[in-house]
Amino acid sequence: MLTVTQVDYIKHLREKEGASISEIATRVQCSWKTAKKYADGNIDLQGRGKRRRKKRVMEGYEEWIEAWLIEDQRMPRKQRQTAKVMYESLLELGYQGSDRTVREYVRRIRQEMQNKAQEQAIRLEQIPGEAQVDFGEFKAITGTELKTYYELVLSFPHSNGQACQVLPSENTVCFLHGLQSIFEIIGGVPSVIRFDNLAPAVKKIQTGTDRVLTEMFKTFQWHYRFEAEFCNPGRGQEKGHVENKVGYVRRNNFSPVPVINDLEEFNRELNDKMRADRDRMHYTKGTLISELWEEDLAQLLPLPSTPLEIVQLNTRVVNKYGEIKVDKYLYRVPNVSPGNRVLVKAYWDRIEILDEYGEKLLHSCPRLYLQSAKDIDWASELEIFIRRPRAVERAVYLKALPDCIKDYFLSTEDLKERRQRIKAMVDVLRQYPLNIAIKAAELALSYGKTNEGSLKTFAAYEEGAFDTAPTPLEEPWTPSEVAQWQPDLSIYDLLGVVSSNE
Repeated sequence: MLTVTQVDYIKHLREKEGASISEIATRVQCSWKTAKKYADGNIDLQGRGKRRRKKRVMEGYEEWIEAWLIEDQRMPRKQRQTAKVMYESLLELGYQGSDRTVREYVRRIRQEMQNKAQEQAIRLEQIPGEAQVDFGEFKAITGTELKTYYELVLSFPHSNGQACQVLPSENTVCFLHGLQSIFEIIGGVPSVIRFDNLAPAVKKIQTGTDRVLTEMFKTFQWHYRFEAEFCNPGRGQEKGHVENKVGYVRRNNFSPVPVINDLEEFNRELNDKMRADRDRMHYTKGTLISELWEEDLAQLLPLPSTPLEIVQLNTRVVNKYGEIKVDKYLYRVPNVSPGNRVLVKAYWDRIEILDEYGEKLLHSCPRLYLQSAKDIDWASELEIFIRRPRAVERAVYLKALPDCIKDYFLSTEDLKERRQRIKAMVDVLRQYPLNIAIKAAELALSYGKTNEGSLKTFAAYEEGAFDTAPTPLEEPWTPSEVAQWQPDLSIYDLLGVVSSNE
C-alpha cells in the first residue's frame, strides 16, 4: 500500500508535471499498474472524498507520441521525427493544446539530451553565385522494402537557397549526374563551388589546397568551367552552410519516411518544394530568399550548348558463368562465350555492354543498386502496436504495407479487436513470409473470419498444409450477426474467482 504522501506525489507528477505512467512508476518505485491507478483514478483516501480530476490537454494523445518515438529508434538519428512534425500530426487527430506542451512531453519521453555543442563555424564571405555541395543519406520506402537514398544538395550562402537531387548511390556517375541535373534546374553553373574531399572528385589530398582530382571530375569541371575549392581535412565547417542545408532538406522533406516508387517524379516534386521554400524571409538580411536567389542566378555561368555524357568506361572479361562484375554487382551477359572481353558503359541508371571494340550493343540493363533494398522486419515493426492499437493508423511504415493487411487492421474501430488482429498478424509474420501473410489476410477478410485462429489456418493453407482451401459455411437461416459473432473467452477467467463478500 502506498502512503498518502506517495499518492499525492503521484498526482502531482501526473497533473502538474505531465509525467508518463512509466516515468511515475520509476520515480515512486511502484508497479506500472499501481502508478496508473493513483495517477488517473479517483481514489478516496482517509474520508477526503472524491475529487473530479480535470482532464489534461495531452490525455489520450500520449500513446501516439510514445509509439512514434519507439519507431524512431529504428530509424537513422538524422531522420527521426521532430516535435514539430508530431505536433502537426496531433492537430489532425483533434489535439487542442499548444506546441510547447508537445515539445516538453517529447523531451521527457525521449529521455536523452541532444548534444548541441558544435564547433563554431567559420563565417565565410557570402558572394553571390558561389555555392557549396554536399551529400546526405536517408531511408525511403520503395514498394514494400526499405531502401537507402542519397540527397545531393547545392546551396548558395548568399541567398540561403538550395537545390537538391535524390540519387540511388554516391558513386562518381551518380554524383556528376546529380550536379549536372542541378545545373539544368537552376539554369546555369556557379562560378565557384566548395566541396568536401569526397572520393568521386578527389583522388589524393596533397599539402595545402593542392588536390589530385579524378579524371571524370576534371573532365566535368573543364566542360562546365567552374572553379572547385576543397575543404581542409577534418574541417567540414568550412562548408557549414551546405551541411546545415542537408539537414534542413532531410527534416522538411524526408521525415517521416517518404515513399519513392518513381525517382524522377520524386525529384520533380522535391524541387517544386525547393522553389516554394524560397518564398520566406532570409534569417538575417530581412529580404525574401527568392529575391536574393535571383542575385545568385545573375552571377551564374551559362550552360554549355551540349551537355556532357556522364559515363564510366571499362573493359571486363566474361567469367565461366557468363557474367561480368561492375562495382560489387554481377551482370549476366547473354550470348557471349566465357573468356571474351567486352566494353562496359556504366551510366548512373543503366549498364550497356558492347563488344570489345565498342561497335555492337550486346546487352543493356538497369544498375542493380536501383533494385537493392532491405526487407522490412514487419513482425518487429508491428509488435509496437499490440499495446498501442490506435496508433497503428499513423505508423511510419503503414504506407509500405499491402492494402489487404492494412484493411485487416483498420477495418475495425474496436481497439480490443484490433489489438487481437495485430497480435495474430505478428505471429503469422514470425512464422511465414510476407506473401503468405498477404494471402491469409485476403482470405480472412473475404470470409469474414478475422480472429487469430482463422488467420493462422489460412496461412497454413497457403503454405501447403491443407489440400483444399477452408470454405465458409453458407446457409441462409442463421442471422449474420449470429454467424459472425465471436465469443469473449476472457469471461471464463472469472469462473474460479470467489467473491470477497462470501
